[in-house]
Amino acid sequence: MMFLSEKKVTYHLFINILFLIFLILEYFLFLLFNEFDLKLIEAQLLIIFVYSIFSTRIISNSWLSVYVIFLALTCLFLFSRPFLHLWGFTDSTVGYNEAQWYAENQNFSFKNSTLIKINFVFIFAILSLNLGYLLGFKKYGIRNISKKLSLSHAKIFNIQMAYFFYFVGLLGFLAKVYLYVQLLRNHGYFYLYSGNYTLPPLVRISDDFFYIGYLMIMMNFPSKKRGYFISAVTVILYATSLLTGMRGEFFTVLLSVIFLLSLIYKWRIGLFSIIFFGILLMLLGQSILMIKFSNVSYEINQLIDLIRIFIYSQGVSVLVLGYVIEFSDMFTGFYQGVRYFMSPFVSIFLVVTGQKQPRDVSNPTVEYNLSDQISYFIDIDRYRNGGGYGSGYIVELFAFGGDVIFVVLGCLFLGYLISFLSYQLIYKKYGLFIVMMIMPVLFWLPRSSIMTLGKRYLFSILIIICLTMVYNFIKTKKTAQ
Repeated sequence: MMFLSEKKVTYHLFINILFLIFLILEYFLFLLFNEFDLKLIEAQLLIIFVYSIFSTRIISNSWLSVYVIFLALTCLFLFSRPFLHLWGFTDSTVGYNEAQWYAENQNFSFKNSTLIKINFVFIFAILSLNLGYLLGFKKYGIRNISKKLSLSHAKIFNIQMAYFFYFVGLLGFLAKVYLYVQLLRNHGYFYLYSGNYTLPPLVRISDDFFYIGYLMIMMNFPSKKRGYFISAVTVILYATSLLTGMRGEFFTVLLSVIFLLSLIYKWRIGLFSIIFFGILLMLLGQSILMIKFSNVSYEINQLIDLIRIFIYSQGVSVLVLGYVIEFSDMFTGFYQGVRYFMSPFVSIFLVVTGQKQPRDVSNPTVEYNLSDQISYFIDIDRYRNGGGYGSGYIVELFAFGGDVIFVVLGCLFLGYLISFLSYQLIYKKYGLFIVMMIMPVLFWLPRSSIMTLGKRYLFSILIIICLTMVYNFIKTKKTAQ
């Protein structure tokens, strides 16, 4: 069995290397002549993406692996508009035609060379992710894929403490939702991101306990009936955040919960079930989007229109990469890349020192993160009102060097890291807890900074240290009595 798995991995490594060599030659031709057929490169992106999904399924023997979910979300947030353009979709419902799938409005369009380079960057990213993942799988996955998770974990968290954190966190989470809903009613959605409002410290801190408490409960490996029940309750309660119009937290937690259940209770879900579930999530996501921007209305006669609008709206992150490429002198360079990478840790420093995150709407160049700079550049009025376009791990890696070399190196590491998390770290004593703490951040990575992973990892370690200290203190006190 191990021999067959190793043979499969070697085979797919060879295919990915061939793809990479071929695309490097194509890329040099593009740089030399500055011309290429846009739809041809989009078709190549589609082929490589589909191959990546199915080859990963063959190797890991699961549609619910971390890497498959990560690729699917990368496609939704970054590849969706190139695919819409490739398929030649027109959409009179929202007033966009085929030529505008890459545009936010009709006042600006990227050069053809920029559109081509966008797709080359995506292709190099996905091939590098594949290579990193396969190398990691060869090192960790082949020998660990058949391990039983429960045998490698003791009940490392006190169950009473777990439920305490869960219910305290639940109160904090519901308080957050209530406060956000009130803000939305009085000021509108963008006000949440205008820099004029922050949650009360007690609510902000206790809110994190909800997910932490859930993980602590699940780390005790409850019975299937209890595990399903507590997971269902958790997902339903997280669904209340949809009332605020913010879908990211709910969907990333939902996918993390599904992955955890598949890991602990050995779920096996078929491809068609996943497709059906994905369509339901798209319909829900677009419905929330329409409610969030209540001043926008669509006349939708068919569900396919609703799904297509959802895909289009989620693909807005492609614009960020387009602007970084088109205006590379403004947004790329080693110094700029370091600033973007360090921005999550700058935020921690500002919080610890009691400073407010700087958000100078008149001069966002003082900002450390790429998202603020790009959002201000694209649409000043939208940015000043609290709107934004996000960032993304591929965008930040490209901005670091202004070309594909850092995308290749960064995605190689990220793919390898996903294998390490999936097939090595989860079998360590506190590993599964750390992995599940990281999971929502990892799934959101196509729209956020890559270094949020490091930030979340450090936060997870801090939580484990604090929980261990509290538990030991309580235990010592009881023993003394």
